[in-house]
Amino acid sequence: MSEKIGVAFVGCTHPHIFPRIQLLSQESDVQLVGCYDPDSVLTGVLERDYGLKAYTTPEELLDQPGVKLAIIEGWEPDNPRYVEMAASRGQAILLEKPGAANLPAMHQVVDIVRGATIPFQVGYMLPYSGAIRHIKRIMSEGVLGPVVQVRLHAATPVGGSAEVWQSVKGDLGGLMYTDACHAIHLMTGLFGLPQSVQATYLKLSAGVDVTAHGFKKDTLSGLGETVQMPLGGLVHEDAGGAVFHYGDKLVTLDMTGWEAHPWVEAWTIELYGTDGTLYAGIQPARYRLYVRNANHGYEEGWHNWDSFEGTGVGNSLLVDNNYTSEIQHILKRVRGWDTDNSKSLPEAEGVITVLDAMHRSDRDGTRVMVETR
Repeated sequence: MSEKIGVAFVGCTHPHIFPRIQLLSQESDVQLVGCYDPDSVLTGVLERDYGLKAYTTPEELLDQPGVKLAIIEGWEPDNPRYVEMAASRGQAILLEKPGAANLPAMHQVVDIVRGATIPFQVGYMLPYSGAIRHIKRIMSEGVLGPVVQVRLHAATPVGGSAEVWQSVKGDLGGLMYTDACHAIHLMTGLFGLPQSVQATYLKLSAGVDVTAHGFKKDTLSGLGETVQMPLGGLVHEDAGGAVFHYGDKLVTLDMTGWEAHPWVEAWTIELYGTDGTLYAGIQPARYRLYVRNANHGYEEGWHNWDSFEGTGVGNSLLVDNNYTSEIQHILKRVRGWDTDNSKSLPEAEGVITVLDAMHRSDRDGTRVMVETR
């Protein structure tokens, strides 16, 4: 058997860590070396219940023999330091989205990785959705004709934006940063970077009580619990909207931190073309396509596809095709030591560049150009 791939979890704060642990533990050529997090209670549970040996410093963990892949799930302000530690040791990196607390910090991450010879990618799992595959296919076939209007909708369920991961005070934002990054990653993956953006956010004072299902008070809360909480009063924004100018199309994004649906269930991408309209749901993956005139093998009228994936409170927090494909992708790169980051680095930086422009637009009340370094 070939040498095992040692995996170290550096920073363990995000719940996405659990499906990744489950998937990696099933790989015969992977060894889970251990974990580090400043929260010793968290790492104690990971050691007791998940078999991840807890180390007292990130250096001690990363210096263990055989570590080839660092999965970094720390708080955004801490992540650039962890990236530098792993990269300096020549270890591959899977970095939890959005990856850093703001654009200068993401520039730091990109510069560190660019100076190393390692496989690197940010932990965006939603592009592996079957719906995205079908959107790309339908677009490339020209079924919709010229597309001049696109709408993306995303959200957190009620209470989601009050959870600790959307409430980090050092981050650029909450809902419109740590979750909008998913939507912006999908948008830029489909259409590239926009020319400009105009955005506006809503901040509410604490108001009437609402019921939150699956609220997670910390990383170890499982699928969460049902609690009452005031509507509003978040660390960051409660809702937001943005219009992106592409020159040949307008793309709009609308998000709320107070949606009735479970995580990701109602996230959609809608494309409006001269020859057809496409409504696609991300997770569970599905689409509804309207074709005005028969073309490219489609008859006139409506066409429906459904992946029949399950949903519920655990949607996006349990092993699914998206996580499975993400882990297989990074493992393939590590096994072949594919250090070509010409796609992953611009993606990582581009998403935060757009998010930074959105936040500046809301702050200044102006349309902001999206400019890369």
